[in-house]
Amino acid sequence: MDIKDYIVLTYPIKNDIMERLSVSLDEKSISTIKKYLTKYNTSQADIIRRALNCLEYIEDATEKAPLQDILTYIDYLANKEHLIIDIAHWKSIFTEIKEGSKKFWDEVYTIGNAHREEYFDKGIREVKQVLGYVEKTNWYKLNIDSKQSFTLVIATLESTKFIKTFFEGFFSKYPQKVKITEEYMKLRINIS
Repeated sequence: MDIKDYIVLTYPIKNDIMERLSVSLDEKSISTIKKYLTKYNTSQADIIRRALNCLEYIEDATEKAPLQDILTYIDYLANKEHLIIDIAHWKSIFTEIKEGSKKFWDEVYTIGNAHREEYFDKGIREVKQVLGYVEKTNWYKLNIDSKQSFTLVIATLESTKFIKTFFEGFFSKYPQKVKITEEYMKLRINIS
């Protein structure tokens, strides 16, 4: 369902008692109202009611996850290039793969390298930004030790090699030297 369908469906059309309000709006707000008047072919009052409904929906959603996280999830999922997978499935996949083939690990490395270019195009360039962005996938929990040092606490032990190989590919042609050290259920990321 598209958000505009959600807005239309969740705004009840009933014979509620209406209360008249007078509001002062800046130029940008007026411009936004005009934009949506055309899009939805409706009244200014209806646009404001829809906006308030949207605000309530966003506020409810941000009680579950910060807005920046939600926007990252949308970025990951909007182009249908990523999946949502249960952590138990994630663990099962890596339990089955075990050591995996050289070809598999080479592909994971290559995909990491390709993601660097994609993230750079999005303006995600600093190591901290990269690690924070990828953290939203729930592969790990990010701990910031210092400006140059980070710890990734891995969600499932079985996926450690996958995450390490991905980031080795990602940082292989990175402008700074990035060292990745594996520990039990952790990866240490240090910038030299």
